[in-house]
Amino acid sequence: MTNRSAHLSAQPSASLVASLCHEMDQLRCRGAQVMADLGRCREERLLQRLKRELQQLQSRRQELQACASQLRRSVGLRDSLAVAFLEELTRRPLPC
Repeated sequence: MTNRSAHLSAQPSASLVASLCHEMDQLRCRGAQVMADLGRCREERLLQRLKRELQQLQSRRQELQACASQLRRSVGLRDSLAVAFLEELTRRPLPC
């Protein structure tokens, strides 16, 4: 493997960044749904389950934020604008 090909294989693909952006969008949408459900729900067991799900969504957002930061530090990043967009999405709190 040449030096150039090793360098190219270490770069994140545009589809990876796009997939992470898409997942962050899905987290935000699901967070909004859970918050709406929490406002309507009166059953204690369901309330607890929804609160746990919201915590899981928050945890995943933090994981994605860490991934975005790690991608930013990657050497030879081709599309820094896409990573900057991902970082912006992950910095925004979920609708809570």
